[in-house]
Amino acid sequence: MTTADRRGPIPELRALKRAGLGTDPGRVRALIAELTDPLDLEAAGRLVGGAKQRTALTESGSFRETRIAFLASSTIDPLPPMVVAALAREGVAAATRAAGFDQWQLEVLTGAPELGDLEPRVVSCLLDDRAVLSAVADPLDLELVERRCAGFAAELAEWAHACRGTLGGTVVLNTVPLSPLARARHVDYAGRARLASAWHRMNSDILALAADHASVVVVDTAGLDTPTVAADDRMRHIAGQAFSPHFLRAYAEELTRVARAELGLARKCLVLDLDNTLWGGVVGDDGVGGIRVGGAYPGSAFSELQGLARDLGRQGVILAVSSKNDPDIAEEAITTHPEMVLAREDLVAVRADWRPKPDNVAELARELNIGTDAMVFVDDNPAERELMRHALPEVTVPEMPADPSGYALSVARAAGVDLLRLTREDRGRADMYRAQTGREQLRAGSDNLEGYLHALESRLSLEPLDELNSARVVQLFAKTNQFNLTGRRYGAEEIARITGRGGGFYAARLSDRFGDNGLIAALALLPGDGGAWEIGNIVMSCRVFSRDVEHAIVGSVLRAALRHGASAVTASFTRTDRNAKFAGFYPEAGFTEVTDTAGATDGTRAFHHDLAQPPPLPAWITITRGEEIIDAL
Repeated sequence: MTTADRRGPIPELRALKRAGLGTDPGRVRALIAELTDPLDLEAAGRLVGGAKQRTALTESGSFRETRIAFLASSTIDPLPPMVVAALAREGVAAATRAAGFDQWQLEVLTGAPELGDLEPRVVSCLLDDRAVLSAVADPLDLELVERRCAGFAAELAEWAHACRGTLGGTVVLNTVPLSPLARARHVDYAGRARLASAWHRMNSDILALAADHASVVVVDTAGLDTPTVAADDRMRHIAGQAFSPHFLRAYAEELTRVARAELGLARKCLVLDLDNTLWGGVVGDDGVGGIRVGGAYPGSAFSELQGLARDLGRQGVILAVSSKNDPDIAEEAITTHPEMVLAREDLVAVRADWRPKPDNVAELARELNIGTDAMVFVDDNPAERELMRHALPEVTVPEMPADPSGYALSVARAAGVDLLRLTREDRGRADMYRAQTGREQLRAGSDNLEGYLHALESRLSLEPLDELNSARVVQLFAKTNQFNLTGRRYGAEEIARITGRGGGFYAARLSDRFGDNGLIAALALLPGDGGAWEIGNIVMSCRVFSRDVEHAIVGSVLRAALRHGASAVTASFTRTDRNAKFAGFYPEAGFTEVTDTAGATDGTRAFHHDLAQPPPLPAWITITRGEEIIDAL
């Protein structure tokens, strides 16, 4: 490292840019993670956000891609590079583009001439109070202001619908902060209260849009972690900025969470230390009665963290423990201390031993059949955190404050478990993984794989897309990386368009003797050429690998196509950085590879099945609903 590199993250990022960001993408992420100042984050985004830099990062194999369009009612020039940097820290290379100043309405109404060809996955529309008050002739006439506020959310809903139709993607709206100057125009406290009341009702109506529209996310600006909201007065006049750099930084972090969730990158498992993390003190030295949890501070701080973990677990986050401890003492404390908020049944696994914690985390990931990039490691010890970052850099490791009173909020902000929609499968995930333990025990006691599969008594049910399963189908397409045969990710709007053109979407649910695995697969069927059916994509949860569920699904499709008189079924496989192990799936299912793939520039392989002889369905899976529910295309 040169002397210049040692000055800080930004100079080293410049050096990495000159050398090629793809040479050390992990270091790029680590350097951006060190940045705390909004202006530094903006500078980092400008360094890593160019087309050449994005290509280098994605070609490294450790970065995902996304596209974000920005609209606003004020100048937001620093925001796109802040988002680029924040996403790069998370392993995502973002292509961004912004419409002109205050063009948020006109850009959509004119068919998105500036943003349309970007085909964004996320559309951010950041509004300040001028978007509301500029349509009010007299800002002192509170009746006019109240009428404008009362109708603004409906107007915004219409705009969002038009935006989704024009640009597609997930639309991110925000509650609109009321500026200090707008308040100060009213000299009487009664008038200020009346204005604030109308404004709060309007923002409440805006928040309600998220429940009514599947592809809309609303950011509550009142909940952002920022010391200031409004821009400096001089920047407001000179540059047309409405928001401070600190506010834009906080909004960029929130938009980063949305973009990660849209990509299906939410973390799935929270691995917690025990001593001085879930409770105060060292149980091996102090005994179960000597640890501090519950009651007055500092015990209340540890209870608060446990309560957060419990609530995350109730929403589908898997909870586990990795602690350097005697296993019997650790289990005794967890199960017998009267102030424990977390119960033993809340924890899928407890690793209390003297092994390096990265080994425990990697082993847990293998047992749960999830990637280590889906893990969050929470530990009060800086040395343990640094070891985890070094050994498993893809694991999320929140920085913990010195005072335990800040533990819960630090974990809540940094864990990265955010979802666009919470589904029934999310809520039941921990129970599903506990059931997996029973399956593993059955497998270990079986003489062979086929005997194990028969003993599972698996039952598969296909179901058409409907309002009850649509959120989970969209989630599966967004988050599935391993069994994702084309890398194609269908959002809610695209699903609606394809369905309207004659395509069909289906889901698969699996249960067995140990319980319900939930909705584990999604299927897109498209009308093909010459009366053929096309499998647009199949995605399947890693929870049910190695059980031939995918063969049962495709076998049902082939039989349905034959029954409806289709001429053939076509499909394709596009290799990504995560799905290589399933490259042979279609040949195994009886498809023939099409030799003429000259038009494919991304390595896509095309397959064809003439339906003359559909392969047999797996004998160990009972299909309770199958080909009969798949409609003709």
